Amino acid sequence: MRQKFRFISIWSAAVFLFISIEIPAQILALSPQHKVSQERSETQVKQVREVILQLKELYKADILFEEKLLEGLEAKGMTVKPKSTLEENLRQLLAPVGLRHRKVRGNSFVILPASTKAAGTPEITPSQKKGPDHSNLKTLVSDGPRVLAPQQAEIVVKGRVTDSEKNEALPGVSVLLKGSTAGVITDEKGEFEIKVADTSAVLVFSFIGFTSQETSVGTKSFVSMVLKPALNSLEELVVVGYGTQKKVNLTGSVATMDAKQLSVVPSGNVGNLLAGNLPGLISVQRSGEPGKDDPTLSIRGFGNALVVVDGIVGRDFFRLDPNEIESITILKDAASASVYGVSGGNGVILVTTKKGVSGKPELSYSMNYSVQHVTKYPRLVNSEEFATLKNEAAVNIGGTPVYSQADVQKFRDGSDPMNFPNYNYYDLYVRDYTPVVQQNLSVRGGSDKIKYFFLLGGHKATAMWGEGDQTYKKYNFRSNVEAQINDNLKVSVDIGARSETRNDLVQDAYLMASWLQYSWPIVNPKTPDGKIANTNYGLSGYLEPELSGYARNRRNALQGNLAIDYKIPFVDGLNARFLAAYDLLYEDSKHWQKQIKHHVWDPATGKSRVVGGRDSNFLVLGKGENSSTRIQASLNYNKLIANHHNVGAMLLYEENEIKGTSISARRDNYVVPIDQLFAGPLLGQTNSGTAMDDGRQSLVGRFSYDYDGKYLLEYSFRYDGSPRFPVERRWGLFSGVSAGWRLSEEKFISDRLPFLGNLKLRGSYGESGNDNTGAFQYLAGYNYPSQTYIMGGNEVSSGLVDAGVPNPNITWERTSMFNAGIDFGLKNHLLDVEFDIFRRQRKGMLGTRALQLPSTFGAGLPAENLNADQTSGMELVVSHSNKISQVKFNISGNVSFSKSKWTDYEQGEFPSQDAYWRNSVQGRWKNRFWGLKAVGQFQSEEEILSSPVQDALGNSTLLPGDIKYQDFNNDGVINDYDGQPLGRGEIPEIMYGLNLNASWKKFSVTMNWQGGANFVMQMQHFLIQPFANDMSTYAYFMDRWHRADITNPDSEWIPGRYPAIRNNGTNNNNRFSSFWLKDASYIRLKALNINYTIDLPRLERIGVKSLTAFLSGQNLITFSGLEYMDPETPTGRNSVYPLQKTYNLGFNITF
Repeated sequence: MRQKFRFISIWSAAVFLFISIEIPAQILALSPQHKVSQERSETQVKQVREVILQLKELYKADILFEEKLLEGLEAKGMTVKPKSTLEENLRQLLAPVGLRHRKVRGNSFVILPASTKAAGTPEITPSQKKGPDHSNLKTLVSDGPRVLAPQQAEIVVKGRVTDSEKNEALPGVSVLLKGSTAGVITDEKGEFEIKVADTSAVLVFSFIGFTSQETSVGTKSFVSMVLKPALNSLEELVVVGYGTQKKVNLTGSVATMDAKQLSVVPSGNVGNLLAGNLPGLISVQRSGEPGKDDPTLSIRGFGNALVVVDGIVGRDFFRLDPNEIESITILKDAASASVYGVSGGNGVILVTTKKGVSGKPELSYSMNYSVQHVTKYPRLVNSEEFATLKNEAAVNIGGTPVYSQADVQKFRDGSDPMNFPNYNYYDLYVRDYTPVVQQNLSVRGGSDKIKYFFLLGGHKATAMWGEGDQTYKKYNFRSNVEAQINDNLKVSVDIGARSETRNDLVQDAYLMASWLQYSWPIVNPKTPDGKIANTNYGLSGYLEPELSGYARNRRNALQGNLAIDYKIPFVDGLNARFLAAYDLLYEDSKHWQKQIKHHVWDPATGKSRVVGGRDSNFLVLGKGENSSTRIQASLNYNKLIANHHNVGAMLLYEENEIKGTSISARRDNYVVPIDQLFAGPLLGQTNSGTAMDDGRQSLVGRFSYDYDGKYLLEYSFRYDGSPRFPVERRWGLFSGVSAGWRLSEEKFISDRLPFLGNLKLRGSYGESGNDNTGAFQYLAGYNYPSQTYIMGGNEVSSGLVDAGVPNPNITWERTSMFNAGIDFGLKNHLLDVEFDIFRRQRKGMLGTRALQLPSTFGAGLPAENLNADQTSGMELVVSHSNKISQVKFNISGNVSFSKSKWTDYEQGEFPSQDAYWRNSVQGRWKNRFWGLKAVGQFQSEEEILSSPVQDALGNSTLLPGDIKYQDFNNDGVINDYDGQPLGRGEIPEIMYGLNLNASWKKFSVTMNWQGGANFVMQMQHFLIQPFANDMSTYAYFMDRWHRADITNPDSEWIPGRYPAIRNNGTNNNNRFSSFWLKDASYIRLKALNINYTIDLPRLERIGVKSLTAFLSGQNLITFSGLEYMDPETPTGRNSVYPLQKTYNLGFNITF
């Protein structure tokens, strides 16, 4: 069936393209208003300029030229050959008229005069002082540098000009003496020689298609200048689903981040570089642990986005080396993402790796050394504070002080450290700074026939806990090669590989952070004879791998793409593409935990004795392998009809198959501590394994049309097949449509508003689907194995249970989205604005009916398509580019807002209106907290006695300083019926970013601020309950309500920020309330980079193109209302590996 479907779909593509495009194309071409006379085209001689414009549209290229350079030039006998390459057509056109072309980057070219001897020494007239005039360019380029005007000077300055993309010489560059008409033109080698009056002279370098630059002569006798292409950002190509598109022609909601932005700060995780750079992307980093620091990425708050790397869905891009990535694009609206169908409803992240470019090989090496430090962590109490609070905790519940005042004094002054020690466990077991080293070496280059990019990268980071080799190592390899076999056939082979190794402590970061909070500062971590003390779960033992064991994990990934592109010769504009991809991920783990014994010191014997710990060794091994195979076959059609109508279409068939297996084995009670499976006893051994097989089939299509780049229209669809649904509901059709109108291209706008660079209205509507449900829920069956049973003797048998009631009607969750936007920009990018509004609706979300079934029923109800929700919001991007004196800068800011609510939610009937109000979620905003509203703290015992009862004991357990709650229903009792909405939840509704790029001479600065608002952090457990579960506590509880003299019950109460301390807290103060909800809004300096380009002529002589040194950092400064916690901490428990500040020093060198 699959083969048949594939065969039909590919032939359908051809039929679709010929019928829906070729026939309308002929109609458009033959219509009266666009009629082209064939006879006339054969007899009339075209102008060179006219042919260049034709080539520009045909090949979707940027071809730059001076108007005067082409004046009066005729293309005699020139016929455009669509089957030939653009460069072949340009050579045929330009050579007869004494011109040539030069490729500057990508698909961009500049027209130049051929290399001929100058007829004389032309002079620049005063009228040209406003800027260089290249009208005489045809006669200026010569075999040697030419003088543009007579000069009377004493200092001779020589130099060379190259382009930034390929490091090749630029002939014909104007080198002017600023403030005069004197100047020269570079020769074929890009070299020049000019005389200047003194060292204060400034040279101005200008060339068509490149950004002009200036440099002071100073004491330099040789000037090396690198010019960068000055392409209009609106003409840049943006990666979209299954293709590329000019930014100016986009009608959907798309945001892009390029390689330069990714290289601001070295990072072992690409995901942590996105925050604040991509409008609409909510990025929250929950952990700073090396190798486990993946952020959660959500586009517009929709949930986990779909990731596509080099056209392949589901690849991990967090672990890529930032230097192997060309661009990252996010598709935010359904019209843009609908081509990805399944799972595309939450938005799509498109990652494109670097490819080869035409030009000489460019070898680059970068080395970065970083140190990391915790961003924010609350301080634990010292011994004096511990004893003080312990005494108050005992007295406040009617007990007596645990420590005498003499004891407290000894803790304070350290006069008896043996018996009254003061240990800071955080300082003992957490490293102040941990190193990170990152290096990579890459080669990039190629020719018209073959292009290549190779990269080898390495990353090593050390964890902050304890001692030993706690490291995360990652090695990346990338090989992208593209070969132009002939004029019509191109083959690309892309290979990516990655190897990761992580050495951890035997316990994970959650437990280590939790146990740190159990560390009493008054207890020595070791007994006098060096044994592990019976404190804080023997934390000191677990921090020493030689005593406790280790956890090791290794992952190897291999990814490969083979792409074949064929330009079909007999149909102008039609291309075929075949892509095959194979991914393999292998992982193995080893967890070896040794026997650990806890001790106490016995002064009578002068020895330690064992009082607890772990009595045995155990070993757990795990291995897993996952593979994915994907093929795509597509036809693409692009054609300019009658010089006005741009028509494009794509039809693609795609299928993929995913397989996975895993096994694990465990051995306990090792007699001999050998960390191998064979050394473990057979008695009590356990083994397990899993296997999975999944796949998809899809048909994707897209049609686009624009008239003169003004009126834009696009339609796309995806027809997905999923094995998770019954046959009659297995296929889902999802489509999207978008349109745009570039008002800035209308004459009635451009004539009246000549300062306007871009003005576009756009809108889109689309649908996508989701099959994120368990497999085979439409079938009756059993779960096996479910439990084990002993059936006669010692024989153990596995059992099975009913899988539940099947749902033969289960089907796709469907998502629809509307997006409207406006793009506005002034010329020269003095002001660019993008504004979007959107609304997403999901229907058919899975839920279970709220019905009461008798216990004798024996099965649960199935999941059904019952629920629905809605998300709405807006996005705004504003940017400004300018130059003041020698300082060039760009500043851009973005802000996005979104919130969601349930429009349908299965909950059943409520017994009363009050129960409905408290418990119903339908029609209410998500991401909201409910609880008691704190209205302050009790100021006196009289106020406690006159207030509603909060403790069910007539308020007899309450003390001044305890939290006072609002009696919402006015019944005189504080209980669950007083719960009410307290505000927003723990996910930011507002995300914002601010980016600044500035350069001055050889210095450049890049700064990225990122933040979130409209969310809170719920403080809980250890953070609100001093001494809970016999743990220690935090120093901020010293700011508490307490008596001036705890031994005198009549002494006055001294106010504080927190309630009076009790052991394990009290039910009253620990209730879920607004008191413990803290505004987590923040803004942080996410990234800062300061570059200095070292310009030494001696370096050029040994082949060095550029050398840059930089100082950078990440998470450097955070402004937040949270005093003790990082705002991105996942929970208010502090049982996490904290986020890290990074300080980095490095250099990049290119040959």
